[in-house]
Amino acid sequence: MLKYKAHVPHAGIVALTFPGYYLGEEMAPAKYEEILTHLDKLELVQIRVDSVVTNTHSAREAGRELAGKGVDFICAIHTTFVPDHFLVELLDACDVPIFVYAIEREIGCLSLVGAMLNNPTLYDLNKHYQIQAGEIGDKRILEKLMIFARAAMMKRVLSEMRVGYMGKNPDIMFSMQVDEYGLKKILGVTVVPLRDFEYSERVRLISDDEARKDWESVKGEVGSVDVVEADGIEASKGYLAMVKMAGEQRLDALSINCWTHLKSKICLPVARFNDIGIGAGCEGDLHSTILLRLLYVLSGHSAINGDFFRLYPDKNQIMFSHCGAGSFSLASDRKDINIHASIETNDGIGVFFPVEKPGKVTAVNLMGSRAGYRLSVLVGEVSEADRSYEGNPMNVQFEKPVEDILQDAVRYGAGHHWSITYGSYEKEFELLTRFLGIEFHLLS
Repeated sequence: MLKYKAHVPHAGIVALTFPGYYLGEEMAPAKYEEILTHLDKLELVQIRVDSVVTNTHSAREAGRELAGKGVDFICAIHTTFVPDHFLVELLDACDVPIFVYAIEREIGCLSLVGAMLNNPTLYDLNKHYQIQAGEIGDKRILEKLMIFARAAMMKRVLSEMRVGYMGKNPDIMFSMQVDEYGLKKILGVTVVPLRDFEYSERVRLISDDEARKDWESVKGEVGSVDVVEADGIEASKGYLAMVKMAGEQRLDALSINCWTHLKSKICLPVARFNDIGIGAGCEGDLHSTILLRLLYVLSGHSAINGDFFRLYPDKNQIMFSHCGAGSFSLASDRKDINIHASIETNDGIGVFFPVEKPGKVTAVNLMGSRAGYRLSVLVGEVSEADRSYEGNPMNVQFEKPVEDILQDAVRYGAGHHWSITYGSYEKEFELLTRFLGIEFHLLS
């Protein structure tokens, strides 16, 4: 069985100084050791350059060392004034986003002066970077460092992501057309075309006994089951076939257009896929599928796909829901999960429960093509769900009037499918869009 877990950003850590000008370069090793004690408390995989960089040659060697370790970003610790040639050499060898931490301690170290010298150089060379200045262990800077780290990690995850794509978009959803070249060129995502017969042949090869065993385990995880046994076995065959397909094709996510011949046949497999970290959107929505995988990497737990479903102006809430493919882990209690025939086709299987776990959530929507992508983001608090709709309703409370949110969504061309996970990640996504060169719209 494939297993996934939250990713931890890989940080290349390097300290720099400029010797020979009485700037305090003799204190650089001690400052480096001191700041490492604070970085050790952060959720980072650290790849450290042991020696302090003192010239362009050691800067390039440090870059080569970090490039060989596959870091997501570099944390460049400026212990004194640092010439911009040092960072140019460093990034020539390891061209990843760079977070400059200028240590402000002795006034004569001139670390901020050096950082501002580097600023136009990094800007004009189109590097992805951020500059912060303060004392060692400054909580504000460390928080910004982690936001930067997670955004850089997402950029790398996108560049390595392989997404299976079967069935294209539904014939009733023109706006869900995708530009495979655009996704590769701008986001870095590799789209792997899959043919319908590949899926159906894999399903055929799953034995009844294997599927029945899997189906029995599913029934033990939920509150109630009211379906024809044959439909349950068919859903398990679909899930097991998808798992094998993902493994063979090295897929991180899988988009299958269920409209209409697979409608109600793959809702349960989709729900289970997202619970093990393989992004799987509904109705062949490739953009949503990419985001579901990205949200899992970011948060470490399952995300859900929901339509921008209904406004509640009196409560200042928006309900998000789809027709019944919610990941089991999002239920407040597994006993709340009901498996029965699809509410849209009145056959097959759907997964039904309200999503009501309290906490902040981030909802994201990606639209566009190589002509320009745009990411819309909402952040709100989960409230009690409107259970009059039986899919996977999630009511989200916002501070901003929901009528204004709707009009902003219209103004910025947001779509109807939103990928949602627990946690507040609007800052990470804003930074990611800057790295990718696409539009960002915080609608809430």
